[in-house]
Amino acid sequence: MGKIPESYYFYKDQLRRAKEEKEKLKKEYESKINGLNDEISFLKEKIQAQHTMIEQSIENVMRLEQQLKSFDLEISKGNSEDKDNTD
Repeated sequence: MGKIPESYYFYKDQLRRAKEEKEKLKKEYESKINGLNDEISFLKEKIQAQHTMIEQSIENVMRLEQQLKSFDLEISKGNSEDKDNTD
């Protein structure tokens, strides 16, 4: 077997550097993906909290509307009883 050509070592070194660069880029990519996933999770939690707040607000508005209707009925009953008592 003869001597290994110098070009073999050159390409072997280039291949090693390319693999190192690939690994570095892969780690950067994974880091960015993890960061985006964390941000998405945070935004999902924030949206869920806002959704819950809106639901509670709607429930409160509906309850207050019902209370207003009840008060209106009581007032109208009270006014009609007052008229009946004064007659």
